[in-house]
Amino acid sequence: MTDPSTRTVRWAIMGTGSIANDMVQILKQLPNTQVLAVGSRSVEGAKRFGDRWGIPRQYGSYEEAASDKDVDVCYIATPSLRHPQDCKLAIQNGKAVLCEKSMAPNHTIATEVLDAAKDANLLFVHGVWSRFFPAMNKIREIIDSGAIGTVRSARASFCQNDGAGSCSALLETGIYCAQFLQWALGDPNAVTTTEGDAGPIVRGACKTLHESGNDEHVTAIIEFPGNKIGSFECSLAHCSSRSATIYGSAGVIDVPFPFWCPTKVKVTKMTGLGSQQWSEPEIHEFALPPEIVALSTDKGEVPGFNFVNSQGLAYEAGEINRCFREGLIESPSFSTQQCIEILRLITDIGKYNEKFVR
Repeated sequence: MTDPSTRTVRWAIMGTGSIANDMVQILKQLPNTQVLAVGSRSVEGAKRFGDRWGIPRQYGSYEEAASDKDVDVCYIATPSLRHPQDCKLAIQNGKAVLCEKSMAPNHTIATEVLDAAKDANLLFVHGVWSRFFPAMNKIREIIDSGAIGTVRSARASFCQNDGAGSCSALLETGIYCAQFLQWALGDPNAVTTTEGDAGPIVRGACKTLHESGNDEHVTAIIEFPGNKIGSFECSLAHCSSRSATIYGSAGVIDVPFPFWCPTKVKVTKMTGLGSQQWSEPEIHEFALPPEIVALSTDKGEVPGFNFVNSQGLAYEAGEINRCFREGLIESPSFSTQQCIEILRLITDIGKYNEKFVR
């Protein structure tokens, strides 16, 4: 009898953009994993991508890829405005789903998609890949150990001068800030989904809009249970350090660039009068998976990865494989409730004091 833990998981890539080019290289290097199909909006696009990466089944529509009876998991990497409909398409065809962020423009639509997956008893994971990095587990371990005392606040900044007007900064980079604050200041085992519960509440926000109507620069303040305060800034119109910090009564945790796919954590303890006695920082470093390398295309070229630390997508994809093989319908590392809470915060920030938006 075949061991379920070694079952080959067969994937379909839906979308052929930059992130799909990175993910396909990851999947082709994971054990007992097959990239079986690719779906695009045209036959030409599917053939170009499929030939480039050696994918045998090439479909000129997302519908065909999602309905392939031999596919187990659909990776949704289509244009972000299509994510909800393409997720539902995959679910309707009985497929597990890993959907690139952001899975939906707001928590109401996200809930519809997640409920559809739950009703169909299918695995669904929102691809906020931060949650699957070993460094993130180390951060929680440090917090829970009391090494920096009582955690009172945290901040995150993700600003890049790229993409202003093409999409929402909140959904593109702000979602990483929100998830970091949730991880640092929330209780991972007691996440709520409505503002009426003892969950985080948006206490302040401001934003500027691009002429397209999309927000391009947003700042927010969030109150978490236990008198904890989180703040973040996101932008697609200017740069920042793209780092994050957690502040405790006895020290701080610094997560440098790129905090959303971290490989380094620095802990500095502070004591004495005015907290002016600083310890020698403790540095925790985590190498990216050494077995994951940039692959050659059908033409023998090695284009590499498009995004920083994309090798770390192996943590996320490996978790999807594990969950699928074990018959889970969500990942314990990023639960449905946590996903909805983050998108509720993003929605509330987007609506906050809209009459004052410039």
